[in-house]
Amino acid sequence: MIRSVILSLATLLLASNTLYADSVTIRGKITNPLSDEITFSTYDGMLEYNQVERKAKLDKDGNFSVVFPVTADYMDISIQHGDQGSELWLRDGDVVNMTLDAKDFDKTLHYTGTGAATANFAAKHVLDRGMSQQFGANLQPLMAKEPQEFLTESKAMLQKELDYLQENKQGLPEAFIKSLTAKLSYTMYYDWLIYPPYHQMMTKKERSPGDIPKENYIVPASIPMVFDDNYLSISSYRNVVGSIFENRAGTLDSVHAMKYKVSDSSSILAKQILPKKSREFYFAHKLHNNMKYATVAKADSEYRAFRKMYPKSEYMPVVEKSMALKRKLGAGQPAIDFAFTSLDGKKMKLSDLKGKVVYIDFWASWCGPCMRELPSAKKVEEHFKGRDVVFLNVSIDEDMEAWKNAIEKKHIEGINVCEPGGWKAPIALKYGIQSVPSYFLIDKNGKFVTETTPRPSETDNLIGLIENALN
Repeated sequence: MIRSVILSLATLLLASNTLYADSVTIRGKITNPLSDEITFSTYDGMLEYNQVERKAKLDKDGNFSVVFPVTADYMDISIQHGDQGSELWLRDGDVVNMTLDAKDFDKTLHYTGTGAATANFAAKHVLDRGMSQQFGANLQPLMAKEPQEFLTESKAMLQKELDYLQENKQGLPEAFIKSLTAKLSYTMYYDWLIYPPYHQMMTKKERSPGDIPKENYIVPASIPMVFDDNYLSISSYRNVVGSIFENRAGTLDSVHAMKYKVSDSSSILAKQILPKKSREFYFAHKLHNNMKYATVAKADSEYRAFRKMYPKSEYMPVVEKSMALKRKLGAGQPAIDFAFTSLDGKKMKLSDLKGKVVYIDFWASWCGPCMRELPSAKKVEEHFKGRDVVFLNVSIDEDMEAWKNAIEKKHIEGINVCEPGGWKAPIALKYGIQSVPSYFLIDKNGKFVTETTPRPSETDNLIGLIENALN
């Protein structure tokens, strides 16, 4: 649940012929428009997922033009116009012209120009099979099946996608065919990686997988250990590279698949198997993700080791920024203050809560793991009812109605806050929120209690820490 640092992006231009390096130009004319704008978006970033969005206003005749930044060989770009959506695949330097009658959105969407072949393939795929970016989500219901059946059926689903690609490959660049094949394959492999805990939870209908039977690991063990630096711009490839060696070393033993653990054996495997650029990414990714769960001392030790291995790494700016934030969030450091307006309209600052212990929960209404924590959160809240403990729930929802509905439906108590901006909201940025749920515990003096704050489901540990902070 993965993500957020703002990138420097190309400028939005209307009716312009200017081309930018590492960008595409999308022009078009929409008849019978559903709104006065069209939005293009994607997720970008190697270590962090940043939502990149460009809105183009339609002129009186329905014309628009937008320059969109790309950092992958073939960028998967989502399109939204009114209540209709689609996607397109473009690469650096492409200039496409879109025509669309919004009354019959899917059937009339068409492209000409450089990059038209991959863009038209994407439009046809949406019409025939749905969004290609939903492939991973479509595989997940299969996780309820037993290992061999899951492997068989997930491979069959992948083959259907690859067959469709082959049936419609005329005019498509060979590089695109290879890129999409890799993206879909590694998307499936990542679902194989997270199969053991998710299968256990789905079959047991529990929030935690508990003890995972060894036979569940037949699935991730089936992933071919084949890696290619040319695929580094593909997010699903990076997801697999970032996770598979911990899995092979036997450390992926909980539902928190992104909670990477330090493992000498996994690092040795990565050094032995990964090609040069993928190996550098692996260690940067491991360091960046470990920072959330490690102590400051441990994170700093790993940071210095990475700098020694890769002093000129392209990932250094991101890991340096993460390390600086980690130090600010360390135990005993003053909590980073922020202003907010609560659901009931009260304007406050975090510092106004000094004298009380504050448990901050960053969450979202669409976040499954967040929802699974709610029963445990209610137990913790009940334990401290009437005492000097504040439960501050900060949502990163962008849909305010969905946020309010979740609070009402799930009876979420405490102080509820939601800022516009989602992952880019000021509070989320100040606390370096890249995934939800994320938690912080602050003592009566306004200082962080711990560097690795427990979830509500780690109930005894969390209650003990809050009790100590109250004394």
